[in-house]
Amino acid sequence: MPHEEVSDLVHRFINENWREGQELHVITGHSRVMKKIVRDVLDMYDVEVEEGDPRNTGYLRVMT
Repeated sequence: MPHEEVSDLVHRFINENWREGQELHVITGHSRVMKKIVRDVLDMYDVEVEEGDPRNTGYLRVMT
């Protein structure tokens, strides 16, 4: 996915899937650039964001 499209897609994903107390996963791959773009968008929401897990760091966990 082109980096230019990521911001809009993350906004749409969060807005369509937001449920209080739910954990969402955003697949980023291992790209630092992609993770930064996603984190910048998620900073606009009141959510906690963590790196996937020690064995799979290719996604971000989002706690709503």
